[in-house]
Amino acid sequence: MNLSLTSQLQGFVIAIAAGVFLGAYYDIFRIFRTVFQSERRAVFFQDLFYMLTAAFITFLLALGVNYGEVRFYILAGEAIGWCMYYLTVGMVTYRVFRFVSGIVRKFIIFPIKKLFTKISHFIFSIMKIIGKNTKIVAANQKKRLKHHRQIVYNHFKVKSSKNSKA
Repeated sequence: MNLSLTSQLQGFVIAIAAGVFLGAYYDIFRIFRTVFQSERRAVFFQDLFYMLTAAFITFLLALGVNYGEVRFYILAGEAIGWCMYYLTVGMVTYRVFRFVSGIVRKFIIFPIKKLFTKISHFIFSIMKIIGKNTKIVAANQKKRLKHHRQIVYNHFKVKSSKNSKA
């Protein structure tokens, strides 16, 4: 289907806007990786999820603009929009977020982590003392007095008359 030049230009502008959106969406994944310090496997699955959602958004864009026909200017517009966001606003937001997260880690997370470490060491030392005392009590169990039913002092059995006569 042939589209007019103005509708193609509108599609190109919409593709640039979609590229900017995809760049911002990728920034969320970059910030998530910075905060949680993702390992390689997690990064792989995050990138895979990003690529699948980006492909779906591209499909919807092509469906809405070109009636499902994938044209080069749609893909080029998305790439230009993504690069525009990534190389300008994306770099600034990522650096600002890294700076803020560094401050939050230094003044909030590390002191809380240090406090929890001290509390856990204190609880562990108390548990260690309790365990040590429990072992001592268990070892001294033989030295304790026995219950009155287990003591054999003057227990004698009364013989029944039937057993003695037989």
